[in-house]
Amino acid sequence: MNKSNLYKKKFSENGYVIIKNFLSTKEASEFENTLYKTYTSQLKTIVDKENIHSIIQDYERRGYYDKLYMAYKKFGISSTFKKFSRKLVKLTSIIFNNKSKSINCGLVIGINGSKRTNYEWHQEKPYYPKISTVHYQFPLLNFFTSKKNGTMSVLKGSNKLGFIREVTNKKLSKKSINSYVPKDIKKIKKNLPEKFINMHLKDIVLFDENLIHKSNENRTKKVRFAGVVRLKLETS
Repeated sequence: MNKSNLYKKKFSENGYVIIKNFLSTKEASEFENTLYKTYTSQLKTIVDKENIHSIIQDYERRGYYDKLYMAYKKFGISSTFKKFSRKLVKLTSIIFNNKSKSINCGLVIGINGSKRTNYEWHQEKPYYPKISTVHYQFPLLNFFTSKKNGTMSVLKGSNKLGFIREVTNKKLSKKSINSYVPKDIKKIKKNLPEKFINMHLKDIVLFDENLIHKSNENRTKKVRFAGVVRLKLETS
């Protein structure tokens, strides 16, 4: 079985597949440099690998959420993301034999002591109910995503449940993300294994729009950054 068929098989069975070393060293470096430049520009202060974690944690504690959001927004529309999205469109075409296009890019951020940006159990489908999508996530900067720093966890095989329409929209505040949590989540969790998506730098995970997943608490002193690319599958 070739790699693309293996990826598709695992994706179909589990709702996700981790692809090792998908990013080149150059791409990982470009994302890192773009992240520093974007935060430097938006926060009006020099941001680099030595201080990015302390600066963002300080802004979070002070409640400077709008400034952090603008940096997030600018990073998501950077040329680095646009170029990488084209690579993922090609990969998606190979795996699924289907055309696709990028609908948005951005960051998933985990900050020690803050739940504002953490997603509870949810599917992606409620956010994009009228289109068919696939989703990619990958670690940024020089460390991997793990259970300790709050990586995404999934309910393996939950994609087979299809689109769950009975949900509760949970939102901590006006400046927080919102999670469409399935109303039967406790029952669902009893029947499906939870898996933590542990990835090293340059790995990427592809997951289904109906896979139930969540963020976890970051217990480290460093901010967890993960890049996100969402693609719309074209219908024939």
